[in-house]
Amino acid sequence: MSLTAFAADRYGEKDMNIRKGRAALGGIAACLVLGGVTLGAQAAQAAPLPLQPTLDCVAQEAPGVLVAYFGYTNTGPVSIAFPIGDSNEVIPGDEDQGQPTTFDVGAYPKAFAVPFDPAISSSVSWILNGLIVTADSQSPQCASGITTPASGVTATAATLNGVVTPGGTDTTYTFEYGTTTGYGSSTAVTDAGSGSADELVQAALTGLQPSTTYYYRLDTTALGVTSDGPQQTFTTLAPPAPAGMTLATTALPAGTVGTGYTATLSATGGTTPYTWSVTSGALPRGLHLDKTTGVISGKPKQASTAKFTITVTDSGTPVRESLSAQFTITIAK
Repeated sequence: MSLTAFAADRYGEKDMNIRKGRAALGGIAACLVLGGVTLGAQAAQAAPLPLQPTLDCVAQEAPGVLVAYFGYTNTGPVSIAFPIGDSNEVIPGDEDQGQPTTFDVGAYPKAFAVPFDPAISSSVSWILNGLIVTADSQSPQCASGITTPASGVTATAATLNGVVTPGGTDTTYTFEYGTTTGYGSSTAVTDAGSGSADELVQAALTGLQPSTTYYYRLDTTALGVTSDGPQQTFTTLAPPAPAGMTLATTALPAGTVGTGYTATLSATGGTTPYTWSVTSGALPRGLHLDKTTGVISGKPKQASTAKFTITVTDSGTPVRESLSAQFTITIAK
């Protein structure tokens, strides 16, 4: 099928008639500049040119919106110029979709991008040099950033990993992350360069919540279009268990009736702050225990030998740890 028949079949005879009329009005103005030499349209058709349009890939920009990336290859010895027109147009819609009009020697992937909605137009095409390339929802998908499993996961930190393939186009990336699929946080936008090789990218996170599941993905941006990588998850570790409690105080000093008395109970391990209490027996008359500081103080009122049990409880969650020990205080006359 000829290009004209193909286009008429795809876009309708009326649209083709309009384009033919425009071409007739343009006349010789629709021309080709080759190495500084201007060729008429008929001469251009008679002399095939080493210029080939390409469809690189299609990416999803937003729900229901696709973006087609077109490029070209010029295998000739000099640059070639095609003005916007029948020999360089995008269909359907506006014939000028930002495509180049000067084609340098070499291969140039992703030279421009064209968004389209498959629900409105099932495809979009670029006609160049009498050749046509078409993009639709079944075209090869652009290789967006690939999100890979996290590493170095601790109770409060993790390293996010991914792979970016710039494919010859300046590309940046960022990681989105959060405790829901809505994310809410992101790492700094970072330049991935414009190379053709796969590139490992990472981002270190700190200040995370222990025992929490996080969702994350790698987003890449090229030619103003952002592609979302697949979602991954990781779960931070539980906080380390506190060391077991130990009563550091093993004995209490004696006192004298009518003389101020002070002694401090202490403990180590567990989760502070501690709570102190007398759980059996009683302190000598005139003395009392501060439950938050563990200080026993006062003025003894009579000579005695008091035996009692002190219990200390930490503030751990979900289970508090307690430790008890028996003490004796002797009060002299």
